[in-house]
This record gives sequence, structure tokens and C-alpha cells, in this order.
Amino acid sequence: MHSSLESNTPNVWDYDTILEKIGYGKTQWILLIVSGLLTITSVAAQQAMSIIVIASQCEFETTQAEKGVMMAASVTGIFLSTYIWGYISDDIGRRKVLLYGIFASNALQFILMFVTSVWLFNIINLLVGISMGGVSAALYAYLSEFNIPRHRAVAINYSTMFVSVTAIYVPATAWLVLSSDWSITVGNFVFLPWRLILFVSLLPGLIGGLVLLYYPESPKFLLSQNKDQEAVEAVGWISKFNRGKPIQNILNCDEIVLKSEDPAGENILADNQGCGIGILSKIARATVPLFYKPHGFNFILCNLVMFGMFFSSNGMQLWFPEIVNRSSGAENNTSTVCEILSVPVEKPDNITEELECTATISSKTYIDNIIVGVAFLIGFSIQGTLLNPLGRKNVLVAAIVVSVLSGIFLHFLANPTGVLIAFCLYILLPGLSISIMIGAIVDLVPTHLRSKAVSFCMSLGRLGIIAATNLMGVMLQPYCNTTFAIFTCTLVVCLIIVHYLPIRNSA
Repeated sequence: MHSSLESNTPNVWDYDTILEKIGYGKTQWILLIVSGLLTITSVAAQQAMSIIVIASQCEFETTQAEKGVMMAASVTGIFLSTYIWGYISDDIGRRKVLLYGIFASNALQFILMFVTSVWLFNIINLLVGISMGGVSAALYAYLSEFNIPRHRAVAINYSTMFVSVTAIYVPATAWLVLSSDWSITVGNFVFLPWRLILFVSLLPGLIGGLVLLYYPESPKFLLSQNKDQEAVEAVGWISKFNRGKPIQNILNCDEIVLKSEDPAGENILADNQGCGIGILSKIARATVPLFYKPHGFNFILCNLVMFGMFFSSNGMQLWFPEIVNRSSGAENNTSTVCEILSVPVEKPDNITEELECTATISSKTYIDNIIVGVAFLIGFSIQGTLLNPLGRKNVLVAAIVVSVLSGIFLHFLANPTGVLIAFCLYILLPGLSISIMIGAIVDLVPTHLRSKAVSFCMSLGRLGIIAATNLMGVMLQPYCNTTFAIFTCTLVVCLIIVHYLPIRNSA
């Protein structure tokens, strides 16, 4: 069987066929590592705030509500920008969006290291999220387009596992950075160790971005833009990097012509409407079909489930270090989490504000968060083995049921080990279920709408994180049991919706 496609010209080749002939090699392995590094920085920009809000609380003099705003700032930026970045990446290219996004966010994170106003810190952190939205929007498309079809799902799965690696990386590096007591004073500015966490968070993305500079644009994207010659040059680069020889030698022909790809879609930057209302109106028009019959109602239900899962899992995960840190100071182990958190911190009359404030983070805080990260890594590793024998919907329902029970137990458990296990299950299971829901969304909408559907649901999920972090900031201390009940009831609603959704059990 010939690999070339005999469409009038004998040397017209399908891009995926050429990738198959070149073979899996350094291009794909290094790109997978790069995608992992970019993922670490993207997720760390959000998760590191859960440590920073504790370490910086004396310097910024933050209240619980202000801590919630700090944790939500970068997530808000990602929520506002990811969907738009996805369309822009279809116009200017995945690589450009990735590079703009990672280097802009790195620069802003570096500036954050020297900001002394909490509100300026939040504004810049919002801009970090807006920049990081480009990474979230373009990364998986870029990674998948350098892999043949049968390798794409595996590559993306391994890339998403770096989210779990980040859940270990953030508390482990923060523990290392904050374990020493030092400061650098320049005039009125004091550089404290917590500011170094921002640099540790941006470092993987900076390394990944520098490596990405040597990569070409996705040949598949170039073909969709009718840039055939550039696509041939990009394929030649892959061939030389993987096999050390020109692509002509591998294909045994002198001239290569690539089969054209379907256009990426409506160019939202065309027609002299490259900003503002023009872009937004085109995105809105392209989004409306997601809500058409027959899939529209199920799509709305999927969005509600995604909102609820992100709300419960990621929202609780961001506040977990604060909860553990405050609970670890309890004098005995007979009180529940809410009994400990509901006790107000009294300020003696003879103690000044400066002497009273402490930003100490207990070793238990770091250890428990690392355990949650390890649990995520193990969970991602074994989840795939359960889906086919048990069925996707059954696994999804079981995960939410166990998570709801864990949330109920948190109202009554006092044993530290039991509380940790309950928190792990409460955060872990809805978090793992998100990837199953994405697979369900892909099945429930038409092929040409799948990318938009996943992006839209992920954006709404991040809205859930914003709502959760701010809700806990306001309600956690005065209404702890009520707050936990709201999170658990949200999961109960998700369970009811999932039960009625037509999710296929076969993966």
C-alpha cells in the first residue's frame, strides 16, 4: 500500500502519513516535556497563591475576604481570556500564542515579586492570568498536532498528569523556600522569602518557553492557513530533528507537496475588526450553535456539572493550605475542623498589631498538601484502568457519591488522619471526574463543535473556582459548617444531573 495520496499528483502527501514515516522521536518527547513545564507554571500561578496568601498576610495585612480575592485573581484572568485566546490561536498560530502567553506571564510574575500593595498585586496577578490563558488555550492543540492520531490522546493524557506534578511541586518548593528565615532590605523595601515562590513558579515555564523558541509552528496549522511551503519546511525540521536526515530521503522523492487541511474556521481578526466588539461578536456567533437542539440542553447540564466540580474540588484545594495551617495550631485532636476554624483570633489589649501577626506555616500544611498531590498523581494513573471495565458513567457517579460522603464526614471527624483522608477524597474525586466529563461533552456535541464546547465548559469551570474562593473567604470562619454544606450540596446537584445525562459507559 502506497503512503502517498494519489490525488492528481504522485507526490501529494498527507501530513499524518509523513509523521508516521518519520516516526516518534525527539521532537515529540521534548515537546511533551515542554508542555509539562508550561502546564506546571500555568497551574502553579494559581496554586502557589494558596501558600502566598498565608506567608504574606502580615506584610499585606489581609483579611480572609482579601485572601479569597488574591487566590481568585489569576483564575479570573484565565477565565476571561482562554476562550478568546483559543480563537486567536486559530488565526495567528498556536506557537505564537504560547510564546506570547508564557513570556508575558513570566514578566508579570517577575514584577509581582516586588509589588508592595495588595490591590496592585491583585491587578497584576489578573494580567498574569489573562496572559496565561493563551497557554491554556493553545497548548493541547499544538502538542497534538505534532503527534499522529493514535498517539494524540496518550500525549495529552501524560501532559495533563503534570497538573498532579504541580500539586506536589508547589508545596514542596514552598516548604524549601520558606524553611529559612532571611530578608533583603533595599531602602524601604524588604524582600521576604515568600516572594521567591513566584520565581520558583515561573521558572519551569521560562525554561519551556526558551526550548519552544527552537520549534516551528504546527505544520497542520500552517496547512489550514494555506502556508504550504512553510508547512513543508516545518515537516523537514521534524525529520532532521528526529532522524537526522532530510524528509526527501525518508520519502524517497525530490519534491514534497502536502495535502491541504480544512480551514481552521472563521478568521476573527479579519475584515479590519481585529479588536473590541468585532472579535467578541464573531466569537458570540460561533458559540451560539452550542445551544441548538438536539444537544443544547445536555450541553447546558454539562456546564452546570463542570461548574460544580471545579467549585467543589479546585475551590476547596486552593483553601486547603489555609485550613490545614489553622487547624494544625489546635491544642487537642478532639475538635472538628469547623470547631477549630470558627474560633476567632483574639487580640490581647497589650499586644500591638505587629507583634500579634504571624505568617508561620506549619510542616503539616506542606506535608498534607504534598499528600493530596501524590493522591492526584496516583488517581490519574489508575483512573484509565477503571473506565472500560466499570463504565464512564458508573465511575463518575461512584466518585461523586464518595466525595459527597467525605464532605458529610468532615462535619463530624476529629481524628487528624481521618480528616486528611476525607479532604483527599473530597478534593481528589471531583477533580479526577473533570476529565471524564470532558470525554462525555465530546460525545454529546457534534464533531465540529467539540473544541468550542470543551473550551466553554472549562471557562465556566474556572468561574466556579472564582466563586468558591471568594465564598470561602467571606464565610469560612463565621459559617464554616454552612460553607462545607454548600460545597457538598453542590456535588449532590452534580450527582443528580450526571444520573440523567446520556453519558455512554464505553470510553
